[in-house]
Amino acid sequence: MTYAPLPLTYPTQRHPGALWLVSRVPRPREIHEDWAEGRTPAIEIGRRFDVVHLPAEAVEGGIGGVRTDDVIEAAFREAGIAYGVVVTRRRDAYSVLVRAGTARTWVAGKGTRAVGIDDHLRYLRAPHPGRREGPGDFWLLPAPHADEVLAGAVEVRALLARSGGSPGRGEATVTWGMRPPSA
Repeated sequence: MTYAPLPLTYPTQRHPGALWLVSRVPRPREIHEDWAEGRTPAIEIGRRFDVVHLPAEAVEGGIGGVRTDDVIEAAFREAGIAYGVVVTRRRDAYSVLVRAGTARTWVAGKGTRAVGIDDHLRYLRAPHPGRREGPGDFWLLPAPHADEVLAGAVEVRALLARSGGSPGRGEATVTWGMRPPSA
């Protein structure tokens, strides 16, 4: 006896970015349900990806003129980052999804913070993968659909160097969960 496949319940179950984001979470159906009901679920960081949080000033510092989403998006793309950038509701920070393991070697600088598997608070509030504008958290650059499209530390440092922020070198190395040594 052959059974017909179960119908898809949530629209995000067809979205490549959504499928990639939930591919390593224990209960992906709950994440899809949250997105369907307009909530922003927390997805664990460190298994599939790490996150580097960048303050808006560090990203937008080198942009002259009006700082529209298109101009900021172009700055990310020029640095080699084409996927996985979440903007906070207050537009005060950008969260860049980077390759797993990046947080272990990230050098903190100018308000940047890396989160990986070694951090005890390792969750990303992930807006609906199709949400590309506010209000609320949104994806400035599309949700990634494969590991290969994630940025690395080199691209994030390039963005910070272009923007006039600290490129993440020469300051204190932070082992996640520990504070950098004081001067």
